[in-house]
Amino acid sequence: MFFFFSNRLGCLGSVLVSVGLSLLLYLLLRS
Repeated sequence: MFFFFSNRLGCLGSVLVSVGLSLLLYLLLRS
């Protein structure tokens, strides 16, 4: 159960990181 939860959290974390990086890149290119 714990392994499944941590695996799901890791997947969500990688998605958040990729979204954050693309948003940062967008802000840098826009300025």
